[in-house]
Amino acid sequence: MSRRTGFYPVFERQQYLEGAFIRTLPDDLRDGIARFGVRNSHLTAIAPTGTISLLADNLSSGLEPVFRFQFTRRVLQRDGRHATHSVQDPAWRLWQEGHPDQALPEAFLQADDLEPEAHLVMQAALQPYVDSAMSKTVNVPQDMPFERFKAIYRRAHALGLKGCTTFRPNSVTGAVLESAESATPCCDIEREND
Repeated sequence: MSRRTGFYPVFERQQYLEGAFIRTLPDDLRDGIARFGVRNSHLTAIAPTGTISLLADNLSSGLEPVFRFQFTRRVLQRDGRHATHSVQDPAWRLWQEGHPDQALPEAFLQADDLEPEAHLVMQAALQPYVDSAMSKTVNVPQDMPFERFKAIYRRAHALGLKGCTTFRPNSVTGAVLESAESATPCCDIEREND
């Protein structure tokens, strides 16, 4: 609601109030929207956290499971060159520092340890509380049969998701993220582009 700044330019009060998500809001919020409008067309979101999380030492992967405990990430720079960054999951790193000779507990999972269904169910658990689509990627192996790949989107639809993103590495586009074992040695921008 926005008494001071008004509502967003194409706000249509009745249509907005009939939206599936808006109907789930408490009555006092709906009454306020009916009376004053709403400044932003969407109220809640779960934003992508991939590249921006690098600024905070890879602290949160948001809705995503940890991609890998160690990996490299290629980031496009303003000048068109790519920089490669070595990334470590902070929880994994702290475990390694405190327990150097111990196996990881079961709770430590990487994205490819999970079946696509687990990714979708996690997203579906949060979708009712988010009025926009969420940025969440289901990583799938390159050799997944097409019918099984297609079934991911059918399942996402059946779960009521507003969006579904998959990533399947291939020889044409490659991968933005690579496991530490398969990646080329990490280097800075200058050395990478010599």
